[in-house]
Amino acid sequence: MVDWQKLVGQRLSGLALDAAEKDEVHAELAAHLEDFYESLRTKGLSEQAAIQQTLAQVANWPDLRRKILIAKKGRDFMKKRLHQLWIPGFLTFILSTVFLMTLQKLGFQPRIVGDGPNAILFCAPWLESLLFVGALGAYLSSRAGGSRGAALFASVFPVLALTTAFLLMFGST
Repeated sequence: MVDWQKLVGQRLSGLALDAAEKDEVHAELAAHLEDFYESLRTKGLSEQAAIQQTLAQVANWPDLRRKILIAKKGRDFMKKRLHQLWIPGFLTFILSTVFLMTLQKLGFQPRIVGDGPNAILFCAPWLESLLFVGALGAYLSSRAGGSRGAALFASVFPVLALTTAFLLMFGST
């Protein structure tokens, strides 16, 4: 006889829930599998065949784990992503853009570096401010519990957004 509770505990070991929720999920799934197994046995299936069909009920354990997390913490997951990634990212973008506009209103003009078609506009104060604005975005992301990747994304968001915009505008020429 299979210990369904132990099997479910092993297969869903990486389930990121608190202990009470995890025990509840394990118990529910183990009870379901045991009921299904028992119903197959009462229909006359051999023990091995009933075990195989019962295990076939969950073909993809990582997918089941993901679906359980979405069901249990779906709103929290989206809220975390918003606070750890998008708010800090857009904040860095808005701050960098507002600072660039402020510099231009105060009379700071970008310098033209190079000549001809290879000339670029270079605004040193604004580029230096990106370091501080990016650090602020990374700090806000990590303070909200974001991973290193989320903090990095939040810090370089203005660069990614402006690069994408320029490539879309001038990339086809």
